Amino acid sequence: MGSQGQADNFFEGAGFDWESYIVHRPAPTPEFYQLIYDHHRAHGGEFNLAHDIGTGPGNIAEQIGKTFKHVHASEPSAYHTSVAEHRLKAIDPHKYTTQQCRGEDISSEAAGHKEGSVDLITVAQCIPLMNVPQAISGFAHLLKPATGTLAIWFYGRPCFADPAQHKSQQIINAIISKAWDRVRPMKGTGFEPAKTMLCAFLDNVAFPPEQWQHVRRLKWNADKPMMFLENDDVDFEIRWESAVGEGEVEERYLDRGFWAVEADVAWMRGFVDYALPWENKDEEKRGFDGLFGELEQAMGGKGVRQRVTWPVALLLATRK
Repeated sequence: MGSQGQADNFFEGAGFDWESYIVHRPAPTPEFYQLIYDHHRAHGGEFNLAHDIGTGPGNIAEQIGKTFKHVHASEPSAYHTSVAEHRLKAIDPHKYTTQQCRGEDISSEAAGHKEGSVDLITVAQCIPLMNVPQAISGFAHLLKPATGTLAIWFYGRPCFADPAQHKSQQIINAIISKAWDRVRPMKGTGFEPAKTMLCAFLDNVAFPPEQWQHVRRLKWNADKPMMFLENDDVDFEIRWESAVGEGEVEERYLDRGFWAVEADVAWMRGFVDYALPWENKDEEKRGFDGLFGELEQAMGGKGVRQRVTWPVALLLATRK
């Protein structure tokens, strides 16, 4: 989850409920992780050391630890790092280590990691807020030559799987747009290149061929927008950019059951609260009550659950 600058401030502070953050998020399935591991194994990868970049509360590192002998989790925020350390040490104090460090700086001398020592690097839900060329180069430095795997992924706006829920979709889109009012204006901030990347489904992340091979770009439900906002909701020009290189494999899947959540309106409200958390201001939350009331009615009433799915992009690449 971890990111930098303006975005970090949303999740700071001892009052932030990280367990609720995890509950109100789509969770990658075992099949998703297996897809990554199969790619890794197919190119000779070992399962000794994994490094989870931007680990947030360590929920991805926790899952990777079920397969890898050791997992190192890094995070730019000191507070997030302390949360991850607390959670992961409670699971297994020997399997997990943590470090406060920006993803772009993880290969620096100060970070203290040996070149070519890592089997797998995961970068979940944070690449759009990084200096991407610097980060990709640093990841190549850390991974084992010829066998090390990089896995980057991001999920976008929640989408109701049932086409009959079009009114619910309109309402949740309006709620998310209103939630983003807290960070406007976005032009000239780190959100501008981030949202440009999401519009491209991460296709503007480049893998220099002198460093990378076996590049795969997988997309699920790419007929739905990955950017959380409509184009008209941002104060800058949306550009579509592509850095897809020759020989890279592109795979598209339409799967309305992918990472599906059976969600009622309470879950949807939790998702919005923890996607852009409030500052414990009741008056700010009350400003959304009307919209969530409309959403509850559109979804079929209190406690009624509807299937919610996600547009997801996964980038896989092997160190050359």
